[in-house]
Amino acid sequence: MAIQFKEIRQYLARNVRLSICFEDGHYHDYLMISDIPAEKYKNLYVWGVGMADVEFPMDIYIYPKDLDGVIISTKDDTIEPAIEIVLHETPRDIERKAKDVLLFKDIKPYLQIGRNFAVVNRNDWSYKLYEYRNDIPDDYDDMFVYGIGMGNNLDESDRNIAKVLVKRKYDSCLNKRMVIVLTNTARTDIEI
Repeated sequence: MAIQFKEIRQYLARNVRLSICFEDGHYHDYLMISDIPAEKYKNLYVWGVGMADVEFPMDIYIYPKDLDGVIISTKDDTIEPAIEIVLHETPRDIERKAKDVLLFKDIKPYLQIGRNFAVVNRNDWSYKLYEYRNDIPDDYDDMFVYGIGMGNNLDESDRNIAKVLVKRKYDSCLNKRMVIVLTNTARTDIEI
């Protein structure tokens, strides 16, 4: 059973921007998961989960301009980091291990290759940082996914990066980590 958008949307953090991308290159950007109607994209399959910098209107109360696939920068727009979900009409050929729950080993092949992950254990709120997806050990494989979001990427090991990023006048996905919260028990509020 492949992962569809209707399933993964329940795990996405409520306070992050989202970019829903498609095979042909077009995409739709949203300030929050609640901005996406429940029926929209629900039967499409997840092909990837990552982070990207995407354009949003400076005034969050106006509807973004329809640029018909053309990317431009204007004084009315800003570039902001977002969780990027790539969707497709057909599933990827990835065997899922668990049918009625989302285990880390089921979502891991869909994650961007790199960079910067924080894997959080919800049981004690401890976390470990990893630069690339393949650095994340199999120890987490049988843990249940609790949530997927984004957090700041400025810790002690990133001092050199932090100095460069602080000089920027804008935020970027380079300033962020993908945060994956895992737990020992499955969420009971998730519908598969």
